[in-house]
Amino acid sequence: MTATPPARSIARGVLIGTGWLTAWRMTSRLLGFASLLVLTQILMPSDFGLVALASSLFAAIDAMSQIGVRDALVRLPDDTTEYYDAAFTFQFARGLLTGCGLALCGLMSTTWFGDPRLRDIFAILALVAIVAGCENVGVVRLARELDFRAQVLLQAAPRLAGFCLTMVAAAITRSYWALIAGLVASRLATTVLTYAVAPHRPRFGLVGWRYLIHFSFWTWAGSLCAMVWNRSDPFLLGPVLGDTLLGVYVIGAEIAILPLTELIEPVSGALFSGFAMAHRTGTQTKESALVVAGCLALFGIPFSIGISACSGYLVAGLLGPQWSAAQPVIAAMAWLCMFTPFSYVCGTVLQAQGHVRRNVVASGPGAVLKVSVLLLVRHTQDLRRIALASVAVTCIEAGLFIWQSLAAGNSGARQLAMTLLRATVAACVTSVALWPMPGTWEMSGLSRVPALAVGGVIGASAFPIFFLWQAALWHLCGRPSGAEEQLMIHLAKAARTVRLRLSRAGGGTR
Repeated sequence: MTATPPARSIARGVLIGTGWLTAWRMTSRLLGFASLLVLTQILMPSDFGLVALASSLFAAIDAMSQIGVRDALVRLPDDTTEYYDAAFTFQFARGLLTGCGLALCGLMSTTWFGDPRLRDIFAILALVAIVAGCENVGVVRLARELDFRAQVLLQAAPRLAGFCLTMVAAAITRSYWALIAGLVASRLATTVLTYAVAPHRPRFGLVGWRYLIHFSFWTWAGSLCAMVWNRSDPFLLGPVLGDTLLGVYVIGAEIAILPLTELIEPVSGALFSGFAMAHRTGTQTKESALVVAGCLALFGIPFSIGISACSGYLVAGLLGPQWSAAQPVIAAMAWLCMFTPFSYVCGTVLQAQGHVRRNVVASGPGAVLKVSVLLLVRHTQDLRRIALASVAVTCIEAGLFIWQSLAAGNSGARQLAMTLLRATVAACVTSVALWPMPGTWEMSGLSRVPALAVGGVIGASAFPIFFLWQAALWHLCGRPSGAEEQLMIHLAKAARTVRLRLSRAGGGTR
């Protein structure tokens, strides 16, 4: 009989997993920046817009057939092989369905989108979807066992393969096909690696399909809402903005939401595995896991402020003056990361605890509201206004997730909300302090290296200002339990460890 892991062990696993995933995401982002620096000099904004439109529709069709069987396996009380076979059967069928949908889009691309180039792109993406349906579901055991090292390997190798092929293809073709080639290489490498890192060999079967369908229906509905939320922008904006403006918007948004992609998403991935293990073993770790998320969110907020303030320097240093239209997008969209910790963390908690219906109740209205708002503002063709509308809708969605999380009895969500409320006040004060600095929130005329140097100083300045105000507000509130308290404890431990090592080193030299 397997011993039940203690709450501290699970929480430690979640924290270590968060570190592994965050470190990888940062490494991956460095590769992305290197790729972006090269591609923006070779490709045109219209190339990025074309691929964004195709990949968004790809994600939409994929989400419509996504039933969440992997999440169901992570929460499965008993590690039953037959259930894995049923999950593989559903996954393979989903891949075929997605491939057929993409092939149909390719046949109708000229009529629907007025661009015959999409036909060949969709044909390739259809084959990619079918290959993805053959992935080994045995890798779910990595998440069940909190084996984040192997999960990082599963993400890193395909990312490197895609990066290398994209660079080579860009030098050869100097067209949007470089982006497609990288996507294909990454997906193929992922499928191959799933069989290399997991000993399980899937077969076709339907044992346990009722359990999978019961849990997965609301997961499927939640996936649809998430797809609409995350992927609707290019699909809705493309017909009005055109390829060039859409490409500018997509690249600007990608830079702006770095705190979301590099901090909050890895936290959510680690938290889901930890919550699922706690659910299976009966261990109560909700409070500690939310504190971990709150601690990392506190680092994401000044990151967001810094990106917004030095947006002009980022565009000048990373993209070049031909991308100056992306500056207001970055400056506005960076504030989106002020509210996403609420949505991501609370949504992950609800999902892992099996409250998948509550997840849909929160994400569904948010997705509908976002589509409605984008339809209203897209005709202005004002990228700043469109970005600010997305930020406003994100704030409303965050409130919906907090409401559902509190209704599900997660008292830790209230603690996290109060932490982030203090962080919001500290963020406003930090922004006011950065405003007088030269060049903040406007396009810079400096060349690449000076722009990156000055922008780096401005962005880094957000961290000490923010944390000083966060600490002051925490003390004024009576130093309540939460993320700030845990940060102080860990900082004190780290300081003692450093002093001890320095004293030992000094003693050794004598």
